[in-house]
Amino acid sequence: MQSLSWTERRAADVRRTWRTSRRLAGFLTLLAIAVIATGCHNGDYEQGEAKHSGNSDTVVHVVKPELRTIDCAIDLPCNVDAYEQTSIFAKVSGFIEHFYVDIGQEVKKGDLLVEISVPELVEDHKLKMAQVEYNESLADQARKLVKVAESNVKMAIAQVAEANANVAKYQAEVIRWESEVKRLTQMVQENVVDKQVLAETQKQLESSIAARGAAQAAVAAREADRATAEATLEKVKIDVKTQDAKVKVSMADERMAAAMLAYTKVTAPYDGIVTVRNANTGDYVQAVTGDKSTANPSAIFVVARIDKVRIFGDVPEKYAHFVQPGTKAVVRAEALSGLQIPATVTRTSWAIREKIHELKVEIDLSSKDYDGLRPGMYVNSKVLVQRSNVYALPQQTVTVSGNQTYCYLLRGAKAVKTPVQSGVSDGAWIEVSKMKIGDTWKRVAGDEDVIVADLSELTDGQSVKIAQGKAK
Repeated sequence: MQSLSWTERRAADVRRTWRTSRRLAGFLTLLAIAVIATGCHNGDYEQGEAKHSGNSDTVVHVVKPELRTIDCAIDLPCNVDAYEQTSIFAKVSGFIEHFYVDIGQEVKKGDLLVEISVPELVEDHKLKMAQVEYNESLADQARKLVKVAESNVKMAIAQVAEANANVAKYQAEVIRWESEVKRLTQMVQENVVDKQVLAETQKQLESSIAARGAAQAAVAAREADRATAEATLEKVKIDVKTQDAKVKVSMADERMAAAMLAYTKVTAPYDGIVTVRNANTGDYVQAVTGDKSTANPSAIFVVARIDKVRIFGDVPEKYAHFVQPGTKAVVRAEALSGLQIPATVTRTSWAIREKIHELKVEIDLSSKDYDGLRPGMYVNSKVLVQRSNVYALPQQTVTVSGNQTYCYLLRGAKAVKTPVQSGVSDGAWIEVSKMKIGDTWKRVAGDEDVIVADLSELTDGQSVKIAQGKAK
């Protein structure tokens, strides 16, 4: 046999492959035609069956709404958070002098966490304390001056009294000498007394009058001295009030300086545990204000309470008005070997969160009673809603289209698609409160005939036939 070259062998292989492909394509074409023909035949058969079944009424059962108690468990994925968690920042700027605690260490309220070195605050406090002492000494001196001024007022009053007494004394002498002059004048006229005696008596009268005038002038001077002493007393009393006010101001300054100095010693806000430490000895920390738990600056410490934890979950809007503080719940922690904890809802946000349309609920638990329950864990909670004495329908009697729940009422042997307002469901029964009859929402009365059937096969207004016996 003559051997073929590689090129001839390759060409022969290509021809065999082409012939095989053509045979396979022909087979597939015949198969497709057969399938299409079979499909068309089956379609005609099914259409005929549908037309045939449409000629007879659908057999259905009928039930009425029942008053029942429905227990519904709402599953919520939840997170465990600390009951309280505080980020500790510096109130004053300075260098960290010493740490007293580290992460994982339990602390009591008021325990010293860290000490910050701020020498200027120390000196400022000393200055304020010295200012208080200085102002207190000035106030003491002012009070002593009040006592001196009060003594001067008393002395001035006594001097006024003395001057008035002198005036009275000289007034008496004037009266005496006036009487004596009058008597001697009569006796001189009768030549009983020498004129010289009368002249001397008149001189005594004039001297007494002059002394009385001097005494009256002394009274005016003493009155002026008394007024001056009283004015001085009022002034020093005002000085005392002024100095006392300065003492209060300086004491307030001292307390402020002491408060700022106290911020150099950072303490624990409550009993808890240190979960974060972000600084080291010698680091410079700056003062910050406000809640910086989510800001760029890092907290020196983060302290969390360990006696309680909060379980956070979100209840769908549909069930929000059924959940309130006191609603029973069960918390399941898979990380703790599936531990199930009976609980109650502690609080809700009341308002529905707009973007997610859910109600935020919180459950408080004692972490001491359930060892291992820690912030950051994931748990599953069931909020248990119980609706007592409400009308309910079997779950298979309702269907949902879009955002609306419907059932089919039996009206004159026809199925009427009717919107209903539904509530909670336990899987077998669903609460129904109202039905839309025509254009009006009416409360469920319990006498409505509700169809039980395969709702996917029913249409609004379809004729139906009531089956004998109870629906399964």
